[in-house]
Amino acid sequence: MARGKVWATGALSMMMAVAAIGCSSGSTTTTSTPSVSPPASSSAASAAPAASPGASGKLVDKPVTFRVVLPENASQPLIVDAPAIQEIFRKTNIKVNLEPVPGSYDEKKKTLLATNNIPDIMYLGRSDLDQYARTGAFLPISDYLAYMPNFKKLMDATPEIKKLMIDGKLYGFPQMRKWGLRNGYEPMIRTDILQKLNVPVPTTYDELYEVLKKMKAAYPNSSPITFRLGVTYFMKYVAFNFGSGNKIYFEPEAGKYLYGPAHPEYKAPLEYLNKLYKEKLLDPDYAVNTAQTWQEKLSSGRSFFYLDNNQFAVNFNKALQVKEPEAKFEQIPLLKNAKGQKRGLEYDLHWWDMYAISSKVSDPIAAVKLLDWMYSDEGVYATSYGVLGEHYTMENGQPKVKQSVIDQFKDKQDPLRAMQSALGTGALGFALYVDEHPMVALSPGDLVTWSDLFAKDAGQFVNPLQPSFTKEETDKLKALQSKVDTIVDQELDKFIMGVRPLDDFAKFSQQLIDNGALDIETIYNTALARVGK
Repeated sequence: MARGKVWATGALSMMMAVAAIGCSSGSTTTTSTPSVSPPASSSAASAAPAASPGASGKLVDKPVTFRVVLPENASQPLIVDAPAIQEIFRKTNIKVNLEPVPGSYDEKKKTLLATNNIPDIMYLGRSDLDQYARTGAFLPISDYLAYMPNFKKLMDATPEIKKLMIDGKLYGFPQMRKWGLRNGYEPMIRTDILQKLNVPVPTTYDELYEVLKKMKAAYPNSSPITFRLGVTYFMKYVAFNFGSGNKIYFEPEAGKYLYGPAHPEYKAPLEYLNKLYKEKLLDPDYAVNTAQTWQEKLSSGRSFFYLDNNQFAVNFNKALQVKEPEAKFEQIPLLKNAKGQKRGLEYDLHWWDMYAISSKVSDPIAAVKLLDWMYSDEGVYATSYGVLGEHYTMENGQPKVKQSVIDQFKDKQDPLRAMQSALGTGALGFALYVDEHPMVALSPGDLVTWSDLFAKDAGQFVNPLQPSFTKEETDKLKALQSKVDTIVDQELDKFIMGVRPLDDFAKFSQQLIDNGALDIETIYNTALARVGK
């Protein structure tokens, strides 16, 4: 998330709207370096002098301007001339004309890509590049490794980046975390209510069921457990916890990709959710809950347990404690399933969405140098902390947010987002390699406590980056998944709500197999074999 995935790791889910963006040809780019052909071989990547600053001591000698189009998260409005953006120009001589798109970035993105109206630099999901890179719309940045010393060093240290290649070439700079708190889809429960009811913290899903029943009895108008964004969203981690996975997923025990609903293990989470729904323990509106309605139920005391991004609980607790000072969601250890397994999905340290450069950019070398610089220490500090001396200091060789900055934002509803919005920093700003230590400085200590729990809690698993596919595989997957995924989307709620009996599960799985579920597995595992696990 992945900006939705990323902050999903913060406080509020992403909401996007269409904004008017001009065509790339309208850029005011001034060429600082002759537009030359890329190095003849990627072996030229060792030519570090090609990436060194010019006579000005900056990244390019003459000022250059690039249009950068990216989504704007509702929780962090983007200021186009924020301190971090100004600092980029001071350090590099490259001016970033930031064009944030509020609301439905997906719609604007589709329009720009479909009409080949691509800005100089653009924020894209991996699937976008899979679809459009072969059209020649984007610069193959792996041809410019001689100008990318910082990113090349990161590539060498992170072999998984190779999975982002399309037909052997890389077309985008991935957004990654240099350091971050650990978080993911975790069991979060109102421990104050457990204490009131004198019941212990559940350790298994069977125990959780009994706890939810006691909560419902004590609070008849409540929906003890609730979910957001519909079954397709939450089954990816609920099914995993029960020993399966939703649609195509990587099964760590098997060491390969499986299409979860096509296998018997997928029945267990459906049975569990069906039981909760029948007994009114599961929110009856779970299928239509938006992120906002879900948040309202958890932050107003209408629901007491969730299995989702643990960091949301910071804001839930803040809202609850206005009326109930003792109210608190706490992260608890992963619950054991019926097989005695503890399985949880932890968020990847990296997000893997990318910034791509238009193949029509007037100065490709300057564009590549800019994005490469953002992986350097200097670039990380500017895009994660702001301006040295004004927003942060260096202590023992490490950056530290100034106390005056912390004091300026500490009383805001969401101090971290308020600070990052004002400074133009963080994952929701224009950043590629993010240091999240400012999160610790401006966030409650609970986040650190919960992060530490990940290290102690056996069973946490980070999904591997999926492999890249050939054009033929991509075309086959598109056709197969259109059929198979649609069947899953249409039937899951029926099983949970009891509209379709669970005795039909075997028939349902066979229908998926008949429509190509196992063929999807084969394509994924063939692609995985090409790059390794």
